[in-house]
Amino acid sequence: MTAMLTIQAVIALTGGRVTVLIAALTALVAIGICVWLWRNYRRLTHVRFGVAIAHAIAFASVTTSFNVHAVVRTVLLASGSGFEAAAHGLLATSWFGATLVMTAAWGLGLLVHLTGVVLGRGWED
Repeated sequence: MTAMLTIQAVIALTGGRVTVLIAALTALVAIGICVWLWRNYRRLTHVRFGVAIAHAIAFASVTTSFNVHAVVRTVLLASGSGFEAAAHGLLATSWFGATLVMTAAWGLGLLVHLTGVVLGRGWED
């Protein structure tokens, strides 16, 4: 969570744009999540739905940070520059990928993971 707050602060301090730097920092967070899951996998498998819950927490932390930032940014743009500017800022810039595309793609992966875990009655080993 701290890493994502840091990334959102970097976005805000560098002009409010999602850039290659932000993508690289987000990829670094993803690598960190993978390393943490790998190092804690055995302990997580001893908890029913453990790995799936860790996946859901990672999903919520990363995507919610981008989506909340986008909502605040869009509301501020709409109140100052109008709805056209707000729509352009969300749909015609890199915010589109950082919010809608990332959430949809990762959400599908999480849905498949959760479905598999439920079918396995909460165990993944």
